[in-house]
Amino acid sequence: MAISRREFLAGAGAGFAAFGVPSIRLPAAPSWDLVLRGGTVFDGTGTPGKLMDIGVRAGRIAALGASLKGRGKDEIDARGLAVSPGFIDIHSHGDGSLTADPRAESVIRQGVTTIVVGQDGSSRVPTRNGDTSFVPWRRRLEKLPAAVNVATMVGLGTVRRVVVGEDDRPATRAELARMVALVEAGLASGACGASTGLEYTPGAFARLDELIALCRPLARRRLPYATHMRNEDDRLIEAIDEAIAVARGARCPLQISHLKTGGTRNWPRIDAVFGRIESAAASGLDLTFDRYPYIAWATGLTNLFPVWALDGGGDAFLKRLDDAQVAPRIRTESLDKVALVGGWHNVQLSNVEADADKDGCFHVLGTLPSNDPA
Repeated sequence: MAISRREFLAGAGAGFAAFGVPSIRLPAAPSWDLVLRGGTVFDGTGTPGKLMDIGVRAGRIAALGASLKGRGKDEIDARGLAVSPGFIDIHSHGDGSLTADPRAESVIRQGVTTIVVGQDGSSRVPTRNGDTSFVPWRRRLEKLPAAVNVATMVGLGTVRRVVVGEDDRPATRAELARMVALVEAGLASGACGASTGLEYTPGAFARLDELIALCRPLARRRLPYATHMRNEDDRLIEAIDEAIAVARGARCPLQISHLKTGGTRNWPRIDAVFGRIESAAASGLDLTFDRYPYIAWATGLTNLFPVWALDGGGDAFLKRLDDAQVAPRIRTESLDKVALVGGWHNVQLSNVEADADKDGCFHVLGTLPSNDPA
């Protein structure tokens, strides 16, 4: 009797099984691209860590389980280790170094996987060349490729520099309209908020009404205004009040960057600082702040000079230094600021522009006496 090929194979298989011939099992294909086994998982919600396995597929977490079935192409034994979502550095200046250092190991090795740049009023867009969109800049980062995810804010100091320049004067109505349009363009092309550096020029020359106008485009998008405030030492309370006034006037969230009480004489103000912040939050303002966990800080040496002396840019500043009537006042105010940070031994050069000046430049930061690392 003729039988089909399928019937023959089925019968042969049964026969082999009857005689105890071992079956042939091909290895199963990996279920995951990556599995992290047995780590203590902290999910970012504030709940206690749990011993779990994590399965990753196509670059994304696909499963969590106490004992995940299947195997990964790669597996990491995470027993005794903490596993968490990547940390977000909400105040980064990595946009100044990613092109030269796209691996960003200094942050990746700390668990930081996302950085928010465009801080302290300075951003890569807009430019004097007419660039108003962050899209080309973002594409350049993707081509590197950068090891971290990058979000950016619109720097309102950069916006002012492009439109008004370096002069200490109010923006005209036409200039203000153009600046608002540049903020809108930045947000439309993916910016996640706006920032100021009100201790730095030209942002320091912006008045309250200008800041409110430039932050209004944030409101309908519920995006934050992040500020390096106008003062972080003797006039800190007034600077906090101004930051709150901007956010209330624009109806947008507020993020106070690297909150500190600079100078030993201002340490007792910390309770008043927290009181201002808590009161504003209790009144309904969406307000947050950050503090960094060390006493070293970094800025440009120009920050030691009074803002009024920088009116008009570098050339105007140099002329004032040559003016026998003005230079002594600049010297006195600059030395007062050096005294505030504890003296010249706390002011150290960490970076210079010209190659000829780089020999002997110390790669350490200045320190700022503070009641709490900030």
